[in-house]
Amino acid sequence: MASQGGSLVKTNEINPVICLLISACLLFVAYNSLSVLLLGLFGETTVGILISYDTYLYDSNASPNRSRTVAKGYRFDVRGKEYKGHVIYGSDEAWPRLRDGEIRTERITYLAVLPGMNKPTHLVDFRVLGVGGLFFHILGIAGSLFLFRLVHRRLGTGVRTIKRLVNRE
Repeated sequence: MASQGGSLVKTNEINPVICLLISACLLFVAYNSLSVLLLGLFGETTVGILISYDTYLYDSNASPNRSRTVAKGYRFDVRGKEYKGHVIYGSDEAWPRLRDGEIRTERITYLAVLPGMNKPTHLVDFRVLGVGGLFFHILGIAGSLFLFRLVHRRLGTGVRTIKRLVNRE
């Protein structure tokens, strides 16, 4: 609330820094879900090499795929050019850490037109994701874009009508 001429006036403005932070998070969610869907539909698969691997146990009594956080760094070649990637996800896998000189391979799915968009294959395979995973990513795109528009107040006449009603009070 701001003081104006001795009376308190409500301001409906969102702090620009907070708005920017929320917008960045929502756009990241939309990008991540869109990349999973694009990679699952149009991706090509190659073999990459793990360059880092860490796993963190949080709860040994957790439900499946919720007990550990896995972090992987990898690299792969497409048409003679090297690309790198990094993912963090929940899983129950518990490999030992990479030792010096140890080489582990990982199947990587990438877009042929944009190899920088890539993920390990098991994170984008529709058979592994199942119907629930596909629904989650589709809903993630739609929901984050809806909330992005809501944050930026571009939902249409319904919001404008509500604003006019609030401003009359």
